[in-house]
This record gives sequence, C-alpha cells and structure tokens, in this order.
Amino acid sequence: AIEYSKDPDKAERAKSVLDRFIASIPTVSDPNTINTQLKDNMQGAYNSVLAACAYTPSNAGDQARNNAARILVETLRDLNNSKDVTLGPNQESFSIFMQGCTHLFRPGSSDRALLIKSVLQECCEGGFLTAKIWDKFCNASSEEDVQSFLSGIEKGDGSFAALPCDWSRNVAP
Repeated sequence: AIEYSKDPDKAERAKSVLDRFIASIPTVSDPNTINTQLKDNMQGAYNSVLAACAYTPSNAGDQARNNAARILVETLRDLNNSKDVTLGPNQESFSIFMQGCTHLFRPGSSDRALLIKSVLQECCEGGFLTAKIWDKFCNASSEEDVQSFLSGIEKGDGSFAALPCDWSRNVAP
C-alpha cells in the first residue's frame, strides 16, 4: 500500500493509481448502476490517495509536500463531484482529510483554517461527524474558530456529546 511507504512522492503515485483505476471502469449509461463492491473499491481508492497525502513524510521537501496538499484538496473535491451520486466522502475520508490539513498546512495559516472549517461543515451536513473528527478539528483550530463554528447551535460544553445528533446520522458502526 502506497500510503504507508516513506516515498516522498507517494501522493502523486497514489493519485496516478486512482486515475488508472477510474479509467479502467467501463462506461455505463447510468452511473448509479455501478455495483456495491466496485463502489466500495472506489471509495477505498480515494481514501488511499487521501492517506498517501496525509502521511507524506515531514522531511519530503517543500515541492513534495505542496504537491501532496494540492492532491489532498483535489481528491476530496473529485470525490464530492463524482458522477455517481451514491459515491462521496465518508467518515474515513473526512478524518483523513483533517489529518492531512493538520500535517501539510502551517498551524495558524488561513488556508488551513479555511479548509478545516469548510470540510467540517460539509462533514456535519453529510452526517459523518465522529468524536475522532471533532477532536481533530478542535486540536487543529483556534479556540475562536471552534467557538465560531458552534455559534449557530445551542452551545452546551463544546464536547462531542453535546453536538447535534443529526451531524452523525450516517456514521457507519
């Protein structure tokens, strides 16, 4: 598995594998007729690319890390824009993406804050929020950003248990 290698360019290699996999899938008139096993394999392939990006070695160099950051964002976007309406990010995708943002973007950078906040919003809207994702968001964000995110809901104590249940409605066991 590419994502576990120490190769500094593993994000590019993983993306290339994903692109070849997608190109090998026969065209169907209705993308929603793709079978469940293929959808699971596609989901796993997208998540593997996200993981390869998220775990790009810290010593990989600026070019490799910048490429990994770009591929991380593009891969989540591509997963969101899939022709198959039943394929999209799941809780694993969001968790890995958060990890990638934390690892690849400078703490306190506006890009990091914007990406983390927007992907958490998408995660919550999709019903995929887990305690792990919430913890990653809280650890990667400023207290002000966490409070800003919570501003539209009854606050409670800001713990995962106090968040709306609807934000976790699609979490797989």
